[in-house]
Amino acid sequence: MMHLVLTFLFAFTFLPQQPAEDVAAQFQRAVSLQQQGKLAEAADEYRTLLKRKPDYAEAQANLGVVLARLGQHEEAIAAYSAALKLAPQLTPIRLNLGIAHYRAGQMQQAADVLRQFLEQVPNSVQARQLYGLSLAALGKDAEAIEQLTPTLDATPPDSAVLYTLGLSQLRAGKAGFRATLERLAAFPAGLPALHLLQGQAFLRDLEFEQALEELNAAKKLNADLPRLHYALGLAHLKLAHNQEALANFAEEAKRSPRDYLTLYHLAFTQEATDQLEPALQNVNLALQIAPQSTEANALLSKILSRQGKNAEALPPLERAVAKDPTDPVKRYMLARLYRQLGRTEDANREFAEVQRLKAEQLKNDKARSPKP
Repeated sequence: MMHLVLTFLFAFTFLPQQPAEDVAAQFQRAVSLQQQGKLAEAADEYRTLLKRKPDYAEAQANLGVVLARLGQHEEAIAAYSAALKLAPQLTPIRLNLGIAHYRAGQMQQAADVLRQFLEQVPNSVQARQLYGLSLAALGKDAEAIEQLTPTLDATPPDSAVLYTLGLSQLRAGKAGFRATLERLAAFPAGLPALHLLQGQAFLRDLEFEQALEELNAAKKLNADLPRLHYALGLAHLKLAHNQEALANFAEEAKRSPRDYLTLYHLAFTQEATDQLEPALQNVNLALQIAPQSTEANALLSKILSRQGKNAEALPPLERAVAKDPTDPVKRYMLARLYRQLGRTEDANREFAEVQRLKAEQLKNDKARSPKP
């Protein structure tokens, strides 16, 4: 994680009028507690003060800083938002709000707030880097590259920023990936991210043994790298190391409990190893995040069918086929399920469609093959 600096307000300069003397004294007591690192006591003092003077913008802002440092990011977001409503001119708090959204995993909100902050403070390198990280987390790789690249020479090398830039370059197929690897290799703190990025490049190229070697090298250096265990899970899964894949996907799910891809692959591997009940739980969690996912709906159907619940298995599979009608595998699954349910006419129609899709696929493959 890049080093994030929270703005801490000491004075009252933004208020339309100075607070009463006893309120000011209470604010200074809260500030003193905050400076001493007594964060819980400082939060209590700010809350007591805000009961007396709920329109005290600086107290709201500083309460947000304290809550953020206590790891209470949702509460920090509420405090920062309240401060900005009271005093929109408190521009630094908009950066704090963006940081809180980012730390809470609310990437779209973080990107929106940071974009607004950059419109007011375009030279803030920290905000631009965090905006780029948020965009990358949203899969907006080209935009992330555009934000991150100009910041590289403005600050000391940051492994989180370089890793994210490299990952976006890798996913978008943009130039500069090798140069980013060289930057990571140039300082010791960058080596774990270097191995992780190289492992992901090997995964993309379907070179799974090499991917596993690089990812394990990253793990030895820093087992807490973002998405490391997910990447390890994928490499093990592709190499049919199901137990190792399970362990890594389960570890990533602990770290990222709301990540669709982690939950889906954990459920996929659990189904493949006959752990149907936990697979059912995890695929349902994945579908809460991405209800229209064709793969997760098809997996849910497969699990339910294996549990003998064919009638329950039909709706998710029909949803998957409706959204992905040219996939012969899903249509074959649907044909078999119709047959098991005694719907012979529907089954025959789907089997015929499977044959048509496969013939079309074969024709297209031959057309793409080079002439002898």
